[in-house]
Amino acid sequence: MLTKEVARLRDKDVRQRRRAVRKLFEDGDPSAMPHFLPFLEDDDEWFVKRALLAVERWYDGSDPRVAESLASSENNERRLLAARIAPRTSSPGKMLRGLCDDDDAKIRLAAWSSLIRYDSTAAREGLKNEDRAVRRLSASELIDSGKFSEEDVQIIASDSSSAVRRALIKRLSSNKDEDLYPELPEDLLEEVTGSVEDASREISDSTSSALKTPWIRDFLRSSAPKVVTILTAGFRKSSWVENSDTVDSVVEIVSDPLLERILRRGKGAYIEAACIKGIMDQKRSEATRSRLVLDRIGRSPSSDFIGALDSVDAPAESELAMAISALVVEAARSDGGK
Repeated sequence: MLTKEVARLRDKDVRQRRRAVRKLFEDGDPSAMPHFLPFLEDDDEWFVKRALLAVERWYDGSDPRVAESLASSENNERRLLAARIAPRTSSPGKMLRGLCDDDDAKIRLAAWSSLIRYDSTAAREGLKNEDRAVRRLSASELIDSGKFSEEDVQIIASDSSSAVRRALIKRLSSNKDEDLYPELPEDLLEEVTGSVEDASREISDSTSSALKTPWIRDFLRSSAPKVVTILTAGFRKSSWVENSDTVDSVVEIVSDPLLERILRRGKGAYIEAACIKGIMDQKRSEATRSRLVLDRIGRSPSSDFIGALDSVDAPAESELAMAISALVVEAARSDGGK
């Protein structure tokens, strides 16, 4: 079956090539990954996106040239992917350190995250970085690992950023009855919570870490318009939709109004995948699920997205069923006009 679909990837008919791509993703065979690499140079962005997704899912690190090529690309999305997959290679250190100095903040943070996982001692270097997000990441990794020294604690506690100090505060608050570090400022624990603006900044710095923080989760469950607006700004500055696990957590935690707002803008495979998870979530109100469908009108939804809606369990004549019908009709009309 793999040989047949791989052969169709070279078919002159673009429809046959797209069918082959979809079938290979459905089969989920990692050995298909090398056959997607030529699409990285394709003129059609649809194929480029699928090639990047194939690399992210199936790259095993056996050929470091794949990651190195992405790391040296002028395209931010490719360098970001390189930062995420580099640890799969046998010696990612040099590549990751190069990406740690990238001009793009998201790429720098992703590279530091991967570097710390590969070499835990890099977290101490990160504590001295000028980028607040990197210091926060490094502090969190050190504290969570339990492999920190008293000097590390003092450095974190004296950091100019409350976001960095909060990594330590969370640990102290869970050990309130133990005087672990008597030399620390007495009012440090008073910072255990923050404002909604603090929560928004935490989300923009590292959404996955923010989702694990109790006081931020409280804000995420809020339906208050002002809170939703402020948190939406944080989500839009982050790349949360590019991480499937983070998307799952967001869909599970956030309020209906917030989910609608953070998925309203944008288009593309990542946004559509997040929307589908929200639409499929039967714990959500029917109004919200319907809104997630209707918000795709006018945003050129892909055929994959339209096809996924076939799996949605929506009773006939329900608000959700009518929303799906409206989107399908609009998509068919748009395709017919091309």
